[in-house]
Amino acid sequence: MMGRIRLVLRVIASVLFCLVMWLYALWVKFITRNDMRRRYRLTCRGMSFWGHVTARIFGMSIRVHGTPPEAPFFLVTNHISYTDILLLCATCPAWFISKAEVAKWPGIGALTRSGNTLFLDRETRRDVHRMNKIIADLVREGGGVGFYPEGTTTDGTTILPFKPSLLQPAIELGIPVNVGAIAYETPPGTPPPSKWVAWIGDDEFSPHAKRLLSAPGFTAHVSFGEQTVRADDRKELAKRAHSAVSQLYDELLQEIANAKT
Repeated sequence: MMGRIRLVLRVIASVLFCLVMWLYALWVKFITRNDMRRRYRLTCRGMSFWGHVTARIFGMSIRVHGTPPEAPFFLVTNHISYTDILLLCATCPAWFISKAEVAKWPGIGALTRSGNTLFLDRETRRDVHRMNKIIADLVREGGGVGFYPEGTTTDGTTILPFKPSLLQPAIELGIPVNVGAIAYETPPGTPPPSKWVAWIGDDEFSPHAKRLLSAPGFTAHVSFGEQTVRADDRKELAKRAHSAVSQLYDELLQEIANAKT
């Protein structure tokens, strides 16, 4: 019974708040028609507010380890769930790259289309070239760009090899890549994050969201690395970034475990 009550209340709160933020996004676009830098700043503020409030609605507590990068930047992290975007929007708002299907999701799709989201058609190979040009232009203009080089979500027990294609702008602009690591923690007596929070691969969104919103709260951890990563070609950069994120992730898991003892 409590699970159903939580689900209903969270869905209603999420819909109403997303509507408010959608109206905010329209207002920002209206008042910044000829000032893209100001639009970016105001949208980032809105994204951070949206991330914090939506996380609270979801029952998600946020813990930040380290210091988020300052724009302009490239940021790469591991990818476990759609809740990752709430976490990063709240703690490190930027332009985020998402798969094209997200734009069609009910509610969230409209909000992401009005915010700092870039949609990549993974089925069209040439779309990577279009995206790389957009990324380079955004960073040149002083913006931050974040994405998940694994290309899909995992259960959090491993980090898949990074796909190098979207790292090309970092090579061309000579800008280092910042790294982050995301991990989740569930309350004692509840299923582990890999069975509860993780949204793996092509799992259906609605059933997973229903389970998550019906459950008690959980904690999302994000750790931002102090060191950046550089390389002369994107494949080597992908390997180094993967190594850095993996190390940061292991350290984060150890820190979470130590805090429990």
